[in-house]
Order: sequence, then C-alpha cells, then structure tokens
Amino acid sequence: MIDLHLHTHHSDGTWSPAELVEHAVKIGMKHIAISDHDTVNGIEEGLEAARGRLEIIPAIELNTIFQDQAGARHDVHILGYFIDKDNQELAAAIAKQKAARAEHVLDCIKLVTASGVPITLEDVQECAGMGAIGKAHLTEAIVRAGGAPDLTAAYEKFMVRGSKFYADRKSISPFEAVAAIKAAGGIASIAHPGKEKHVIPLIEALKEIGLGGVEAYHRVHSLPLLRQYLRFANKHKMLVTGGSDCHGPYQEYESMMGTISVPPEVLKDLRKAHLRD
Repeated sequence: MIDLHLHTHHSDGTWSPAELVEHAVKIGMKHIAISDHDTVNGIEEGLEAARGRLEIIPAIELNTIFQDQAGARHDVHILGYFIDKDNQELAAAIAKQKAARAEHVLDCIKLVTASGVPITLEDVQECAGMGAIGKAHLTEAIVRAGGAPDLTAAYEKFMVRGSKFYADRKSISPFEAVAAIKAAGGIASIAHPGKEKHVIPLIEALKEIGLGGVEAYHRVHSLPLLRQYLRFANKHKMLVTGGSDCHGPYQEYESMMGTISVPPEVLKDLRKAHLRD
C-alpha cells in the first residue's frame, strides 16, 4: 500500500505522472511518492491525477557525486520527502543539476561519436521525450545507432566508470543536496545506500548536517543488508524509508511498483518527523 520511490517520464521513467497514478490506484496503493531525479515537474500532475484516490507525497531524488579522501568519486542519491516544490534554494540546486547534466551529456556524446558510433544530442533527446536526459536515454540512442546489441551492452561499454568512453559527471555534493532538501522543509534520506565502504562514514557525516533517514527497503538490498540498515537507523535515531524504485513497465514485468513491502510505521514516522520540523 506504500511506495516511497517512484519515477515518471519527467526523469527516467516510462510513465507519465497520470499513468503512474492510474496504475497505483489499479493495484491498490494508498500512499506513493513521486521522486523524480533532479526535478519536481511531475508532482503537480500526479496530484491532479490522484483526485483524492490516494496520497501523493511530494518528493525528489537528487543525484550527487561524493569524492572520498582517496579521491575516488561515488554516485550518491539523496531522496527528499514532503518538500515544498517551489522553494527557491531547492530550485537553485535543481538548476545547477540541470546545467551539469547538460554538460555531461555533451561530453558523453563526444566520446561515443569518437568511438565510431554516430549519435547527436537530438537523437538522445528523442529517446528522452519530454524528460531530462540521463544514462538510459544515452544507451538507447547508442543501441538505435547500432553501437551495441542491447541496452545492457551499451551501458557496460560506454557508461561504466573505468570505460575509456566514460565521462565524469559534474554534480552537486550530497551535502548540498541535504541542505537544499532541508531548506525546502523536507526530510532527506540516502537512497539505496548499498554496502560500499564509503557509505557508513558518509551517512554519519551527512547526519550531522541534517540527513534524517536511510532507505533500507529497496530491491537491491538483500535481507541481511536490510536488517543491517534497520539496526543502524535504530542505533543512530534515524528514520527508515523504502520503495520499489519503479521506472514503469520493464521487460516481462508490468511494473515493480508495490513489490517492496514498506511497513506502515515507516510512513507514520516520516510524517511525524515532517510535522515536528
């Protein structure tokens, strides 16, 4: 009944906000968060489509880059819940992300083209439709141009860090993301933290500046990892969040929405923290 991590075509999902809402109603969801990457454009459409049939929690997922003490760069995603989508500090962070994303896309296109695969910005935007361009759209354009047999092969050849065709992405830091979400009245939670060595120290550092939660319930987390983060959140007095990270229909699956069981207490505690703040 609860899914706090969903994407629409305003970022890298396949559904419009209205389509996402209709599917949510169809399968009996009661509380969902539209949490597109680096944009809030789908929230109002989702609210209009819901018409009171289910709760739409205004959310966002900010893609950030964290550089550790050894100089290694890590992708870190920060979720924000119950945000004021019109907040100016959040808008400034989103604008910075949009500019960085555009620069990264052009860098990627140059490297892909130099490899002998002829793609243009227009090709990639066609794959993205009205949404912001991301890796999924770059890989689709590469496949369409004959540069790889399928999306997985394209991603592994061109988009994986360490590939000679890989372009470093400029981005805000997770500290900037947490600050922007807090400024917008939201609760910040680190998305699908996984088990890399830099994660726990980073969470502890982010907690000092206002990170409120950890996304423990996620499809990439094994049961032992889920339990680890539940214990961690309890020990550090942090909230727990969770969701399917659904991007719409995928291969033989109608969608992943609702496939992660998120206990009602998760949303109850999240709402309490928001009202308290």
